[in-house]
Amino acid sequence: TYSKMTTMIENIKMDTLFYYSKSANKLAGKGVNEEVLNYKIYDELNKIKDWRKILSNLYLHEFIYEDKTYNSVEHVFQSKKIEIVDKEKAYWFCKNSGNDIGIGDGFVARKNRKLIILKPEELIIWNNIKYQVMYEILLAKFTQITIAKKVLLSTHNAILLHGARGIPICRQNELEQVRNELKIGV
Repeated sequence: TYSKMTTMIENIKMDTLFYYSKSANKLAGKGVNEEVLNYKIYDELNKIKDWRKILSNLYLHEFIYEDKTYNSVEHVFQSKKIEIVDKEKAYWFCKNSGNDIGIGDGFVARKNRKLIILKPEELIIWNNIKYQVMYEILLAKFTQITIAKKVLLSTHNAILLHGARGIPICRQNELEQVRNELKIGV
């Protein structure tokens, strides 16, 4: 019956992996907020030192987005938000600008996220596009950075969670979507 089927579906356990920019280098399933049913499927992932940090938006490795070079996902994300108000200051987040923000690491980009504060009407615009923007940025990162692509694909079908001090734990749907597309060869 429907009730039994619902209960069976609810009881299906899915692997859960958790990451953030300062994650410890532990085996998959052994980190905080993680649960893994079969540790063996993560053997390749576990060979990659600090694989959780590579998944982070603050991971330092340059890639191209919209014909500009950025040092991290965080750089692009903050640039795209600020671009709603000030294209010149948004440009500071790319390496091409030569600005300290653009040549810095992801932590520098995060510290400068309030360089421009969006007004309520601008915030509405941002909130309507930010998930699509994040998806596009992640697609650029994980198609261009070989080690990042390898890490993401090595997470198999695990639910990917992110959180940090002051940031609630949240499922990373856009990252999982990118992983699914990489599997089919986007």
